[in-house]
Amino acid sequence: MSSENNRVENEIKTWMSKEEKLKFLFQNSPKVERSFGIEKLKFFKMLLFKYKKTKAVDEKITLRFVKHEYNNLSRQVYPNTIGRLLNEALSSVVFQRIDKRDYLRDLELNKKDLEEQLVKSGFHEAYGKVLENMQEQQLSFTVPVSYHISENERLDHSLQFIKDTHGAYQFDGFRSILNNDSSPSSQSTHYFKNEKTESFTAAEAYQMLAGRAVLKSGTWKQFNFYDKDLNENYRMHEFPKAYGYNVGNALRAVPLKNDDWETFESLADSLKKGRREEAVLLIEGREMKVFLEANPRFKSLTFYNDRMQKLSFTEIKNGCKISPLLKSQQNIETQKAKRSLHM
Repeated sequence: MSSENNRVENEIKTWMSKEEKLKFLFQNSPKVERSFGIEKLKFFKMLLFKYKKTKAVDEKITLRFVKHEYNNLSRQVYPNTIGRLLNEALSSVVFQRIDKRDYLRDLELNKKDLEEQLVKSGFHEAYGKVLENMQEQQLSFTVPVSYHISENERLDHSLQFIKDTHGAYQFDGFRSILNNDSSPSSQSTHYFKNEKTESFTAAEAYQMLAGRAVLKSGTWKQFNFYDKDLNENYRMHEFPKAYGYNVGNALRAVPLKNDDWETFESLADSLKKGRREEAVLLIEGREMKVFLEANPRFKSLTFYNDRMQKLSFTEIKNGCKISPLLKSQQNIETQKAKRSLHM
């Protein structure tokens, strides 16, 4: 095991950094050394408990030094032999009844919190790998998640976890890379920060990297692929409610064949999530199959034909680049619509 992967050594380094900062803040306090000595004894005792079953040679050696330092520090803090023995007995009881219990409880709470965040973000399948990495007790770690969205599109995620000052792991966020096999040079990537005020899911990450807009907390958000910040992340176009875009109104402006309330609301909700959705338009008695995207910037919808060529509504009305549905196709579309209502 390399020095970087020595969990005991990493925890000691973190403690030393914290101790140095606190000593600087309280350097004029006459009793600060003894107070830090008492806290360090507790820290050493927890280290010896957490890693007593380690099989890594480097960690075993480091623990032997920790035990040696624990004994030396104990003699310094409690120079009286009887007092030292009494303190050792008392601290052992406190450790078993309080410190150990609190550590195990906090560990389970940390695991549960991370699992909930992963479920919410759409990465629950990565939870097992996260638990494995947590056991390594590194200061930070990443978990890769990759899968195909379609025949040509692959999404690669890298989930980032960081240990905070309390020793708990936090899900910092994830970097997503959208690869298009039909155009190898076409690749979009962004780091989605996991924040309490706003966080993105894996599904939303895909829609945004594909160029579509997503409605988040009342504001439409869409990447500006021509502008990046210092961290090589795309800057956002933001269209709040005051901007005046309503996807429902945009849908009402086009002649949808299936415009019953349930189908209409389902289509509107899907567009708000950034999806490209199939719809059938009824134009002068002809049924036209198109694909729709929300277009908040121009307060409209973006249309595509079945070859994913972008169309204007004028072109659709004139039948340009699009073919009317045949009778057999109409029956298939009707059956699809009925099935979708029951899914």
